[in-house]
Amino acid sequence: MENKIWKGRIKKNTDKEVENFTSSIESDISLYGYDIKGTAAYSAGLYKIGIITKDELEKIFYGLKKIKLDIEEGKDIDIYEYEDIHSLVENELGKIIGDAAMKIHTGRSRNDQVVLDEKLFLKDIIPAVLSDLLIMQDNIMKKAQDTIDVIIPAYTHLQKAQPVLFSHYLMSYFYKFDRDTENLFYNFETSDSLPVGAAACTGSGYELDIKILKEILKFKNIDENSMDTVGSRDFIIDFVFTCSKIMLHLSRLCEDLIIYNSNEFSLIDIDESFCTGSSIMPQKKNPDVLELIRGKSSLVMGNLMQLLMIFKGLPSTYNRDLQEDKKILFSVYEETISSVNVFSRLIKKIKLNKLKIENSLKEGFMEATDIADYLVKKGESFRKAHNITGSIISYCINKKISFKDLKLKELKKYSSHFDSDIYDYTNINSCISHKKVDCGTEKGRVVSSISSAKKKVSSNQQKLKDLKKRIPSIDSIFSYIAK
Repeated sequence: MENKIWKGRIKKNTDKEVENFTSSIESDISLYGYDIKGTAAYSAGLYKIGIITKDELEKIFYGLKKIKLDIEEGKDIDIYEYEDIHSLVENELGKIIGDAAMKIHTGRSRNDQVVLDEKLFLKDIIPAVLSDLLIMQDNIMKKAQDTIDVIIPAYTHLQKAQPVLFSHYLMSYFYKFDRDTENLFYNFETSDSLPVGAAACTGSGYELDIKILKEILKFKNIDENSMDTVGSRDFIIDFVFTCSKIMLHLSRLCEDLIIYNSNEFSLIDIDESFCTGSSIMPQKKNPDVLELIRGKSSLVMGNLMQLLMIFKGLPSTYNRDLQEDKKILFSVYEETISSVNVFSRLIKKIKLNKLKIENSLKEGFMEATDIADYLVKKGESFRKAHNITGSIISYCINKKISFKDLKLKELKKYSSHFDSDIYDYTNINSCISHKKVDCGTEKGRVVSSISSAKKKVSSNQQKLKDLKKRIPSIDSIFSYIAK
């Protein structure tokens, strides 16, 4: 019972199986740096109201620094002696500095302590995910710029639909990830509210100078309600939801590239350094990285469902169920940032099989919509033009010929509106140039889109720099004593 911070009430030793079952130290040891940051700042707050003396605060800071160093160097501390990171820090501090360590939990509960740790953790990792996501967006944008003139088939229902610039296709994912970027900035804001003072559920019984703690820990806001603070994890749910969307978008992009890389399509070639072979089939070159990202997306989205289910029907304030949120949070972060990082490198090395693409554009009657549009602009109603074009395509399929094989005389049997300019109007490049709407695939629009995207990435990189200034360093907290 000697390491239990609640040993006064419970007299019996905890059943060994119960101890193993209730312990969270294996996962929340990852929070050691944040627990030390929070404890250092809180101790400074207790010093401010006279609970801790200056001499005791100096000892506490010394001990916390030593604990941090010992954990990082992997010496002196057996983490499995403790049920959680909070008891580890408090007890190890007691071993180093004696009775002064027994003051650090004054007016505090593990209920609000863990929320502080998690918010500090999120304020650290959200910029890390943002940084990698912006690099990936930049790589997608550069690939779009490098392939600005390449036309590929666009697909609906996995059937050839219309010609599209490959750059326009890539930029469609840039904007998906751009929305994810904006969500991450929002997630930082929802994590940037100080929970200190909530204690177990009704608030601390000590007149803590919350504004000083807010300043030391660099929080923008202060939580308004103690019961909400200890019993909610909306800030984690928001982050996990954003990661789920990032992985959802990555999964769809990976699926596209897997299809485009297949022998049946062969529109792209994935660099060998991002592929693996088969243990039995010597000829294989498998896009395993893309498949793994696609698989990992299900883990992240599954974690979102787990997190939501933990809260469904949960009574107010803190319940031990919430201990499980950390495993989910850590897993989501690791799977997401590793997937973004490896895909960012993969996209730079994708090559286009231009001859295969050129041949692919000759099949599938992808100019059909432009034929109908041509007739409308000549005076036909769209529905009639659609039917005329459908009849022409059906005839070509039966005759096993392409649209350009039809003579003008044959076309005029279907509509008198056909003229010799139909052939120029429906060549592949013209089909692209007709799509001049703001969101269209016309080259000028795509060039403009990439230009705007560059400015957006640059702006977000500056926002990220500003965000990082709002993260408290351990040194800035420890230096408070010198003020």
